[in-house]
Amino acid sequence: MTIKEAIFFIVSFHLASDLIGVKMLNCLALLKLGRWIKKPKQLFMAIAIGIVASLPPMIAGAGSGVGARPHENAYEQPGHTSIGRPAAGADITRTIEVNIKETESGYMLFEPDVINIEHGSVVRFVVDNSGSIDHEFFLGSFDEIAKHQQWMQKHPDMEHSEKNSVKIPSAKTATLDWEFSNITNLEFVCLIPGHREAGMFGVIIVHDHFRSRP
Repeated sequence: MTIKEAIFFIVSFHLASDLIGVKMLNCLALLKLGRWIKKPKQLFMAIAIGIVASLPPMIAGAGSGVGARPHENAYEQPGHTSIGRPAAGADITRTIEVNIKETESGYMLFEPDVINIEHGSVVRFVVDNSGSIDHEFFLGSFDEIAKHQQWMQKHPDMEHSEKNSVKIPSAKTATLDWEFSNITNLEFVCLIPGHREAGMFGVIIVHDHFRSRP
């Protein structure tokens, strides 16, 4: 079982009422958990991340939403889990290429879908969309993305202008620069209705003991 599957298996039981379409992913994770439990180090890591990500808002610091659009620039709002900040001209210390793929069986995927980032890194994400339809790349906390997904179900045609997201048209490449100034765990996702359910999500783990990779 992959770290990504284990994290989302744990988180989903706490956020099931907020997330749409994760039950299928939970079943897949449950089937694999028995084999993966033989690796205690990875298991403990996933449990720790899952517990932190799914703590109640009062403990984890994930607010209940701000105004009519709870997802808008939530990383700047008091009471929301901080995921860092826009790079705003800071020197880039690492470049990460992310590929978007659409499979013949209907899946939509980010590759890679688990990323380790050293605390304090200023990262440029280069997101390449080789698919036939438009996508987006959105950074957010687990709680905030759950709220954002609910909002998008009600407003499927909404365009995003947040600094923590970028749209990638078909056959195009886009970049997003982000400073990971907080030790945390977060999600990257495409929140166009139906895309996350088709597999377009991943996990970023920010810790001070990880080294940036070239």
